[in-house]
Amino acid sequence: MLSTYWKRRKDNKIFSNYIYLLLIQGANFILPLIALPYLVITLESEKYGLVMVAQSLAVFFTIIVDFGFNISATREVSLLKEKKKKLSQFFWDVYSTKLILTVFSFLLLICLISFIDKFKAEPLVYIYSFGIVVGQAIFPTWFFQGIEKMKMITFINVAAKTFFTISIFFVVLKPDDFQFVPILNGLGYIISGLIGFMFSLKYVDFAFPKFNNIKKITKESFNLCVSNFAVNLYSSSNTLILGFFAGDAIAGIYASMEKLVIATKSIYVPLYQSIFPHLSTLSFKKIKKFTRKITIPIMISGVILSSVIIIGSESILKLIYKDDLISSYYRIFQILGLIAFLSALNMLYITLFFPAIKAYNIRMKILVVAGVFHFLLVLLLGNFYDIYGVAISAVVTEFLILLAGYYRYNKTAL
Repeated sequence: MLSTYWKRRKDNKIFSNYIYLLLIQGANFILPLIALPYLVITLESEKYGLVMVAQSLAVFFTIIVDFGFNISATREVSLLKEKKKKLSQFFWDVYSTKLILTVFSFLLLICLISFIDKFKAEPLVYIYSFGIVVGQAIFPTWFFQGIEKMKMITFINVAAKTFFTISIFFVVLKPDDFQFVPILNGLGYIISGLIGFMFSLKYVDFAFPKFNNIKKITKESFNLCVSNFAVNLYSSSNTLILGFFAGDAIAGIYASMEKLVIATKSIYVPLYQSIFPHLSTLSFKKIKKFTRKITIPIMISGVILSSVIIIGSESILKLIYKDDLISSYYRIFQILGLIAFLSALNMLYITLFFPAIKAYNIRMKILVVAGVFHFLLVLLLGNFYDIYGVAISAVVTEFLILLAGYYRYNKTAL
């Protein structure tokens, strides 16, 4: 009976953490979608596309700064949460590493806007977009996820980003106001990050970062960083590539649909994140059993989401954007709709199973091959079929990741 009580308590904690992580994902993905139709209309396709291209570049810097800590640090914190001295040391080691990576990323951005014509044209919009990178670096999601305390920090995160999302409607009034979009988004991330950081200090003592520890955690997370960077080669580079080769207007059209598809992932990301800390402490046999158990429910939910997008694509675009140009590309939205199903399943292996068993190398190999494959495919198909080629490339890559993930899952689980 006592074991049943503790199991129920653990299940309740996982569920509550899922709800809080879902709210954070909502702040990160759903809130921008509230302002999306307004921005598309107010900024018009070209300026909106420019903002989305700058945001896509910021995503790449976020991957560098995060360095895979969303998985490796979360796992380590979940193991150290009862050992305050070790937890404190690890906390400051991770933050020191993030600070170094943030400075490195900003210097890299300065180089890009100094030497590449595409970025030279509007350098400030890329600098302002870097605020997202700073905010993500500061916000200790990995820490609170690891100690399984998401409640208060979630409300702070959502409140700050809601305020700055609403402010867009009062500040961005014409196309020339496009620079205020990255400024306001960045401020939302930075302020919520600072408040989150201050709350985290309540659980740790100060400890001077140790160089040897920084080297160790950097080495352990390197595979994850490479993997996450590869993920963004096929998930976030499309808008950036279209901006280079097809212009900011086409990039804006693609981004407006991609944002809607990415929002469907916000259902699964917090689910896997809330399960991960507990799952990573279990035996291999139990991890395998749990993964198999949730495969069918995930598959069914993915089919439903993809079906809704494919069947209602034109109506959804008209309802949200009220823009004839965007709606005329509804076939793109139908193609991208398949990602809702494919990514739900491939994240089960890539985001949950392999990290839980600490098979970072397997995960890295799958994602690096997929990222390089996608980059080459999108250049080829994008050259011949423009925006349609990019959408097809994205779906094909997601499908191949699913096949590779399922194959290695079965092989690893033998």
